[in-house]
Amino acid sequence: MKNRRGLLYTAIVIIVIYLGLTTWRGSQTEMKGLRIACNNDAAGLLIGYLAGEGSAALEVVDMSYQQLQDCCSSQTELALAAGNFDMAVLCPDGADKLIASGQPYQILGTIVVNAKILVTDQDKVPQTVGYMNGRETQKRLVWSNLNDSIVMKPILPAGLPYALERNAVEGIVLDIMDALKIGGYHTPLPSPYPTSVLVVHEELLDRPELASFIQAYNQAAEELNRQEILKVELAKKAGIGNGNKEVELWQEMGIQFQTLKLRS
Repeated sequence: MKNRRGLLYTAIVIIVIYLGLTTWRGSQTEMKGLRIACNNDAAGLLIGYLAGEGSAALEVVDMSYQQLQDCCSSQTELALAAGNFDMAVLCPDGADKLIASGQPYQILGTIVVNAKILVTDQDKVPQTVGYMNGRETQKRLVWSNLNDSIVMKPILPAGLPYALERNAVEGIVLDIMDALKIGGYHTPLPSPYPTSVLVVHEELLDRPELASFIQAYNQAAEELNRQEILKVELAKKAGIGNGNKEVELWQEMGIQFQTLKLRS
């Protein structure tokens, strides 16, 4: 009886994994060269700029990218475990979880800092704050910058703006790209810790393509830190006007793209 039950549980796990991978592959666009996974956030803005049509970086390295719904989701874990990507841009919690699970990835470096900010309806310190479930780093961000007595409530990422609108919480932690889409008061949450990091499959570490990628990436990061280029890309990405107000907020929040170094 126990053996049958064990076989049943094993079969269920296999089916769930298969369906997850099938769903991923079904929604995935054709990829070539270095395959990069990223979120639709500040770090994703840089990756999109790096691999976009007409990018000078494409003359240095062949690459393509796929945007994720959530870097901490089980679907993302399955896709990375299956070897669908050579590298991925993850939040620190997602990167630590991936590596702790035994997957052959290493953190190469920081992509962006200070891109998670606090959004509130009122210009005061909130008593309750919603954050992306599974991101313990976001709790520490709020407590260290504001008050450790604030009640932190884990919420699915897509539900955060709705929770603020319905007064389920007085504030929410959002990536700057999502914060630009809604109104309210914006408060920076500066930290020495990264908002997003780049994880690289171990098989790629000694390949010449990685050095070429880092060269192209660093050029793109330096360009996107320039106000005039960032303004154009934000206007294009967010579908807004000229991007002046968005760049001003971006700079007020202290958001910066970081360059990478090849490990010796």
